[in-house]
Amino acid sequence: MYNHKSLKMEDSGKNIGKITSVFGKTGIVEPTDGGRLYFLVKSQKLKPVVGDNVHWNKQSDGTIVVTKIMEPNNQLERLNRYGQRQIIASNVTQILLITAPLPKPNFLLIDKFVLISELMECDLSIILNKVDLVEKSDHQFHLYQQLGYPVIKISAKKKINLNPLFNLLNQQTTVLVGQSGVGKSTIINLLIPKDKIRTEALSNKNQKGKHTTSTTTMHAVKNKGYLIDTPGIENLNPKILDIKEIETGFREIASLSCDCRYRDCIHINEPNCAVNQALTKNEIATQRYNNYKKLVDGFQ
Repeated sequence: MYNHKSLKMEDSGKNIGKITSVFGKTGIVEPTDGGRLYFLVKSQKLKPVVGDNVHWNKQSDGTIVVTKIMEPNNQLERLNRYGQRQIIASNVTQILLITAPLPKPNFLLIDKFVLISELMECDLSIILNKVDLVEKSDHQFHLYQQLGYPVIKISAKKKINLNPLFNLLNQQTTVLVGQSGVGKSTIINLLIPKDKIRTEALSNKNQKGKHTTSTTTMHAVKNKGYLIDTPGIENLNPKILDIKEIETGFREIASLSCDCRYRDCIHINEPNCAVNQALTKNEIATQRYNNYKKLVDGFQ
């Protein structure tokens, strides 16, 4: 199941695996040749998360010990209850942004998820759920289609137009995000059978004496794909190192940035700003610009 084509030459011949569950200093690793092994981390410096590619050794007593975490392509972070950044997954290749006409879409949250996908260099598709409830429910998302983000209309409850959703998972490591009430749990249950989730949770509990319903877990899905199920997804937070990175999540703003008079223009009050000029001509959606401005204000 595990795709090891991206491994480096220096890793060949070693015990390599992908972390699919973590609970404290233990968890489950999926070796390159298949199967699932319970592992232990002995080093205080190693803190594996779901999605990490790791080296592991089998000790004389049969214990599987993770010895090295390979450099990830990206990392997904959220804020914990103390307001601290917490890495919850790595090597994500795709984000599926679940939304719906009801409850009313939170476009600031949506644009934050878009920014996260761009900063992580992930593919992003918008899954518009509950389309059976409201006619012409996709008009609010035409802008995102114009910006290059696919919008797929489905009804998870009525099982309408699900094949395009299933196809998106092919050979991808996917995270589902979205505000509460949009049907993420229903979609996850379609993608991962309930009996499989229940069996894995029971297996984890029996092995380590812990229940894992609040634990980030990676599930294998069809066509060599993985789906990451994580709690507290609304608390995902973009890792912004420079204020100019925020425009990365706003393609229409980033495309005009080079035409601004000042290279460090953040498109708020600067003179001769190409973005503000486009805004006055209604060439940029006011809602998107206002969300950009809120994210800038939050960074400063």
